[in-house]
Amino acid sequence: MIDSSSYFMAQELFKYNLISLIILLSFTFSFAKTLQFNDKGEFTILQLTDMHYAGNDTLDLWTQQLQRNLIKWVKPDFIVVSGDAVTGAIAKKLGGYKKYWKMWTDPIVEARIPYAYIFGNHDCEGDLDCMQIVSFDSKNPYSVRTDCEGIPLTTNFIVPVYSSRSQDELAANIWMFDSGSEVCDGFVHSWGCVERYQLEWYDQESKKIKEQHGDDLHQFAFVHIPIPEFRDLYNNYKIDGIADDWVGCPFVDPGFFDHVKANKDIAAMYVGHDHKNEFAGWYDGIELVYGRKSGYNAYGDVRGARVIKLKEGFDEKGDLKVTRSSYIVTETGFIVQPKAPKPRDGESLDHCSFPGALSTWRNRIDKFFWSLGHYIEKILR
Repeated sequence: MIDSSSYFMAQELFKYNLISLIILLSFTFSFAKTLQFNDKGEFTILQLTDMHYAGNDTLDLWTQQLQRNLIKWVKPDFIVVSGDAVTGAIAKKLGGYKKYWKMWTDPIVEARIPYAYIFGNHDCEGDLDCMQIVSFDSKNPYSVRTDCEGIPLTTNFIVPVYSSRSQDELAANIWMFDSGSEVCDGFVHSWGCVERYQLEWYDQESKKIKEQHGDDLHQFAFVHIPIPEFRDLYNNYKIDGIADDWVGCPFVDPGFFDHVKANKDIAAMYVGHDHKNEFAGWYDGIELVYGRKSGYNAYGDVRGARVIKLKEGFDEKGDLKVTRSSYIVTETGFIVQPKAPKPRDGESLDHCSFPGALSTWRNRIDKFFWSLGHYIEKILR
């Protein structure tokens, strides 16, 4: 038999624990879902890319420790995982995708930092497809993933960042684009790309954002697979940073960059995919930037992350202006500041890199007919 004092104490303890849990959950949800510049007018993003969990237990643990170190050194407000967090096909044989998803999210959850995750060409090739991964990644309280209205079965989404002076004032907007795995706009022998139906979504959302927030909002994008303009930048423009890899862009071009130019909103595009590239440069007014490989599995021996710094400023009228800069943090904590860009030494790339088929005559003929079809389609519109 329980005496009344014990019952009363148990009741009070239950109430206390329940209230504490509600407060914790409320704080967690608010912290994870609302991104805002700090009271110094600063917002710091840590870009992790190509961690490639699964394959070697020791290397996975090293990658986890690198994540923890980078978070400790950078103290980011927000983390973007820009694809290939997990090598899905290997994960399928070694316990399943969820096991390795937990490994890469654990350091982020421990640090209580909100994150956004877009897929690379390897994440969804295992025991779970992309939409199955979305269904449980969305449940993580630190994930800012949202549904993509208007286009089902894709993982595009938008991440708003609010001003330090008001949670009602949008200061920056981050686009998260799904570039798929392989096959671009029906062209088989190619890396994936942002498809035309996704570009229609982008055009619609861009128009809505302008109507609600004006034309001066600072906006930039993350996508795993670089667009073809990265190859042209690599060949013909001044760049800063390491360029030791081919550019693994899609072999055909549905026109992502053309839409960006027409919409006049995205000021920079951050990518991954090519493990030995981390260069950056300006292409027709848009900054094109590689992250740095952040894991110990897969090829490439230079590791770390890119850090993107946003800073608020206000003009004489009090209107908000946001500036952006970035740098590399190495796996030892050394900061590599940007340098004056210069032309790259070495031979040019005559096509985008894709295993096996890109230099064959058949692929070039296929591309000719693909381009001809698109040209005719454009005339008939």
